[in-house]
Parts: sequence; C-alpha cells; structure tokens
Amino acid sequence: MHPFLAGLRESPDYLLQDLDFSRRHGLVVRVDEPAYRRAPFLDERLFTAHTRGVWFPLETLLASAGGLPPQRPPHYIFHVGHCGSTLISRLLGELPHMFSLREPLTLLALAMAQRELDAPGAPFDADTWQRLLHMSLQLLSRTYRRDDRAVIKLTSAAANLAGMLLQHHSQSRALLLYLDLETWLATMLRAEAARENVRAYAGAWLADFNRLTGRDDLRLPALSDAQQAVINWLAGLLTMTHAAGRFPDRTYWVNFDAFLSAPEDELHAIAGFLGSHAPAEILRNLTRGPLMGAYAKNLAEQYDAAARQRELEASRRRCADEITTALRWAEELCRSIQALEPVAHRLSPHRGPGTAMPRDSRKGTI
Repeated sequence: MHPFLAGLRESPDYLLQDLDFSRRHGLVVRVDEPAYRRAPFLDERLFTAHTRGVWFPLETLLASAGGLPPQRPPHYIFHVGHCGSTLISRLLGELPHMFSLREPLTLLALAMAQRELDAPGAPFDADTWQRLLHMSLQLLSRTYRRDDRAVIKLTSAAANLAGMLLQHHSQSRALLLYLDLETWLATMLRAEAARENVRAYAGAWLADFNRLTGRDDLRLPALSDAQQAVINWLAGLLTMTHAAGRFPDRTYWVNFDAFLSAPEDELHAIAGFLGSHAPAEILRNLTRGPLMGAYAKNLAEQYDAAARQRELEASRRRCADEITTALRWAEELCRSIQALEPVAHRLSPHRGPGTAMPRDSRKGTI
C-alpha cells in the first residue's frame, strides 16, 4: 500500500485535502499538528515549500479509508461568512480537548456537488456522494489525542450541508454564526476583495434561495453586488434556521457583535455547549490574549474590535446608498415571501429584539 494511503488510516498527518470530481481523484497531503493550527483555511494556505501530496483515484481512497475505527463525532461551525468564525475557531482550538479544522476543501466540493445531484450533468449519483461524504467526515474527525474532538468550520457556501451533517451523528453539535444584515452589508461592500467573495458563490446562494423560498424569477446577471449579498445572507440564515428547527438542542446561535461585547462570557457559553468545560483562567487569558488583537486569517496583521468598528463606520459612510437600497429590497422580499419570515427581524440591529439574544433563546430557532 502506498505510504500516503496507509497514513490515512493512522493519523491526521495525512489529510484528504481536495477532491477533483472531473478527474475523479482526491489529493492526500502530509501535514502536522502545527500546520492545522497555523492555517486560516485548509486550502492552498496550508501548503509550504516542503508540503508533499499525491493524487489518488476516488475509488482507491474509498477502499483505503473503509473500515476506519469509529471516531468521536465532530462538532461544526456554520456561518454566513466574514462574521468572526475564523477567530472563534482559533479560540476553540486553544481549549482542552478541541481540535479545530477550518474550511476543508473536501466539504466545500461536496456541498457544491450536492446542489447538482438532481441535474443531468451531476458528476455522480446520490449513493456515491453519500459514500464520499462519509469518508470525508471519517477522515476529518481524526484527532491527535484520544480525548480530543474535531470542530470543523465549514466554508459559508457549504451551509447547505448543515442539516445533513447534524443528521449524520446524534452527538454532533453546531454553532450558527451570523451578523445582522445591515452590519453584514457594511462588511461585504467595504472592499473589492470582499465583493469578489460574494460574487464567487452567488450562483450557489441563489440556488439555495430559490429552493428554500420557491422563487425562480431572480436572475444573477441582473443583481447588483449588494443584492447578491442580500441573497447570500438570506439563504444562509434561512438554511441555518431550518437546521436549528430540526435540531434545537444541538444548535447554538452566535451573533458576532454580541460575542465581541462580552467575549469571555460568550466563549464560556460556546465552549460549554460544545462540551469543553475550560477553566475560567484559560478563557480569560484567551479573550485578553494575542488572538483578539490579530486578524484571524493572517495572525501577522494587527486587528481588533476597535479596528473592525472603524472599518464598518467608514464602509457605512462610503456605501450608504447601496446599503440603504439593499436593506429596503431585503425588506420587500421578506414582506412578499412567507418563507423568509423567520429571519426578517435580523435585517438590522435596530429591529425586533436587537442583535443580542437572551441566553435562553440561543438554542433552536430564532
């Protein structure tokens, strides 16, 4: 057996890093525990000049990963994107018995393929998709210590997997991260790179939106950046709301602004929900430590809550017309589409109960 295939059965040092459905191959790379901790995501940013990898046929990988011993079921982080999920993932990775993995490409590839399973051009049938999902979860659930549990943060475009992944194992739990729409629009419209991120998955979000609401009249080329962002947010919130409705005791809502207002208390609640009862001193040190003063996607860059607030205020001034118009359009959609009613009160921090939810309403539906 090839040593990389043998490694898949032995250690998370061998990561199934990517899936290529057109070639029907998967990439296995050799990493180590510090690499998982450093990497903002498990994409090309994981690689160094010394990273080695080998592509194998998918059927070979399925056969090699078959019969793996049972792993502790992973927990998950689902989110709407650019709402503090990378920071929270890093903080959780510093807690006892937590092993954080951020945005594995395998689950993103499977999430995108899942949207096409009923299409004539789907790369494989539903049974093969399920086999690939099961294999990916088995491999991503491996940890370096027996008592640890993987906490997998998915890409925002993989939110469509939320219900399926929670159904996969009854012991898995999920954080559901978001910002109110007004704040999220200020975040996503503030720079061209953020706008490009919206456009990158706009088609997937529109497909989710249509499936969840029954609408089929919106066309992507006719939507502005701000409108695409609205569809992104509405589809993401609605997808997570449906998952929370199905699994109310295994989902926990986190508003990132509420988290920043009381990070120690919030991290304590999040960790407790996920089963890590860390000492108060560890939580205090983490929420007052260097992670809170660095940009989570690039720890070499200084960034904190005050810098974030300055960016948001500048974006609100510069993009005021776009934000106002997009919010009005979102309100119109929520008034005309009954399926959006559960998320309508999250459009603005000044609507409904506000951004911070009472402690007893974090689980289940919003």
